[in-house]
Amino acid sequence: MRDRRPDWREEASRRLADSKLSAAEREEVARELAGYLEDFCGDACTSGQDDFAAMQSAAAELHEDKHLGAHLYRARREGTMNDRTKQLWLPGGTVLLVSGALLANFQLAGLSPYFPRAWAANSSAADYLHRSFMIYVPWLCVLPFLGAAGAHWSRRAGSGRSVQAAVGLFPALVFLGALLTFLMLALAMGTLPPVDVFAPAFAGLMLSWVVVPGAALLVGIVPFLMSSSATRRLPT
Repeated sequence: MRDRRPDWREEASRRLADSKLSAAEREEVARELAGYLEDFCGDACTSGQDDFAAMQSAAAELHEDKHLGAHLYRARREGTMNDRTKQLWLPGGTVLLVSGALLANFQLAGLSPYFPRAWAANSSAADYLHRSFMIYVPWLCVLPFLGAAGAHWSRRAGSGRSVQAAVGLFPALVFLGALLTFLMLALAMGTLPPVDVFAPAFAGLMLSWVVVPGAALLVGIVPFLMSSSATRRLPT
């Protein structure tokens, strides 16, 4: 006898047509629902129901929840937020807190920053840059390990390489956001000092808290990402 079972994936797609799910999400969910309904029919037949009764029960399962689309949309959004927390915010926040705590402890221990002088020109711009460009060498030596640890934690949580890199660079990205926020607020309030004073001082801050720490974090992140990529390409 010819199988007269409906196309459950098509039925599920129609059921989810008015949901807030994207087209790709609807297709994925419809495929999952179709597999579930096929298994439901098979279990019902195994337990003694005839094929028609099993299909009726499966259809009732699909149409029983009047707000199925909304519930699935909410569940997927919550799942996405949970994944983002585990893969980005939790490891990234931890890397930021540990790096900040280490820097604070180095400062409490009496560590003084090194003020590199990029050039010997006797100008006000060079002087402002020199006074705002500071390097805490022991702190920078620890950052590669923190970057690699953050990227590894994120990978263990199931993230992709771009998220792993963002986690490893989290302290530098936060400092960048803070400096840009300060700049926008100063521009909006009209409190910026003259350009010949502000520009070199701001450049020194960017070098101190974004560029140089970011480079140190990358020292730990890049080899880790390259080795993890090579591991994934190895034949099983």
